[in-house]
Amino acid sequence: MIIIPRICINSELISLERAREIVLSSFKTPDNKACIPVSDSCGRVIAHPVYSLRTNPPCTLAGPDGIAVRSEETAMASTDSPVEVEAPRVNTGMPLPGGYDAVIAVEEITQVTDTRFQIYRPVSPFQNTISEGIDIKIGDLLLDKGHIISPFDIGAMLSYGILDVSVRSWKVGIVATGDEIISPYSVPQPGQIVDSNSYMISAFLKQYHITPVMFPALYEDPAGISQMIDTIMQECDMALIFGGSSAGSKDYTVDAMEQIGTLLFHGVAIGPGKPVTLARVHEKPLFGMPGPSVSAMVALHELVVPLLVQWGVPIPSALYIRGVLTSPVTSVEGFDTFRAVKIRKKNGKTQITPLPQVFGHMVGIRADGIFHKKAGEDTSVKGQEVYVKVVSTNTATD
Repeated sequence: MIIIPRICINSELISLERAREIVLSSFKTPDNKACIPVSDSCGRVIAHPVYSLRTNPPCTLAGPDGIAVRSEETAMASTDSPVEVEAPRVNTGMPLPGGYDAVIAVEEITQVTDTRFQIYRPVSPFQNTISEGIDIKIGDLLLDKGHIISPFDIGAMLSYGILDVSVRSWKVGIVATGDEIISPYSVPQPGQIVDSNSYMISAFLKQYHITPVMFPALYEDPAGISQMIDTIMQECDMALIFGGSSAGSKDYTVDAMEQIGTLLFHGVAIGPGKPVTLARVHEKPLFGMPGPSVSAMVALHELVVPLLVQWGVPIPSALYIRGVLTSPVTSVEGFDTFRAVKIRKKNGKTQITPLPQVFGHMVGIRADGIFHKKAGEDTSVKGQEVYVKVVSTNTATD
C-alpha cells in the first residue's frame, strides 16, 4: 500500500495570537518532581515547601567581643561609680556561658585582673547578645513552593541541615525526521542534512533545567513515525518533532500526528515558521517543528516557550531595546514577520539593521536581536523607531 502525504499546509492559516491561545488552553500543567542534592539545585524550582531542620543559632551567643555578665550585678554601675565584677571573656559568636545573660563590649570596661573588670554602665538582660533561634527555628518555613533556588539559598539550606530538595522537573522529547538527516558525527554527502536542530533546542532547554530526551532520527515512514511518537509521549511531558510538517513529497509527520492524536492546528501565519503544527497525544503537547534552524527557533520562542513558562519553567522575560531601522522590513500580508537584526550603537544612537534572509546558521550567529512586525502593522520603513528582542550581548559600538 502506498501512502501519499498531504501535499500542502492548511490554506487557512491561523494567526499567531490564535495559535498561542490554543497552546495555552489545551494542556494541563505536569506535576513531576525530582529529589536532588541541594548542592546541585541552583536555578531549580522548589516543588514542596522547605522547612528548617535546625534552630539557628542553637543557643544564645555573644554579640561583641567583651565580657559576659549577670545583668542584675550591673544595676548600680555608672561613670562616677563603676562596679567591679568577676566575669569570663567572650568573643563574637561564642555561646554565652551558663548563668550569664548579657555582654559588655571590651571598649567599655577596664581590666583589673585576669578575671575582674570595672564596668561603667548597667546592661539589661540579653543586651549585646544574639538570641537563640533569632535567625530561624526548627520547623520554620525556609523556602516556599515555586521559589527559584539561588546560590545563597543553597548555603542557607545546607546550614539548616537540608541536604536534598524536591524540585520541579520537565522532560521534552526531541526527534528529527527525514531520510536525509544524519548525525553531527557523520560527514554529510550532497543532499544530506546534519541533525543540528535537535542539539540546538536541547542546549536551549538545558539552560532552564529541562531534561531533553533525544531520540534517533526517523526515516519518512508513517508507521515508524506513529510508533515513535507514541513512545516519546509515554515518556515525556512534551515532544518536538522536526521536519515532515511542510509540503514535501515525503512529509508524513502531520499525518502521523493526526493518526495517533488530535491535530489542533497545522500552519501558523508567521514567517519564518509557517509549517509549525500542534497535536494533543496522550493529553500532552506534540509540536511539529519546521526544519530550517531560524524557523525552528521562531516557533520555539513564540509558541513552545509560552507554554513552558505557564508550566512554571523559570525562563526569564525577554529584554527589548529601542532603535531606528536602517532599512525597511517587508512582510507578507496577514503574516507576523520575524527578522534577525544587528544592533549597533553609533554616535549615541541605536541602529537596527535587518539581516539578509539567507539559508543556513550564520544569520543566527550574526543576529543581536529579532524584530517582530505584527500582522496588519504598517510597512516598517528606514528611519522608523522600533523595539527589538535582544538575543545577544555582542552589540557593537562605534
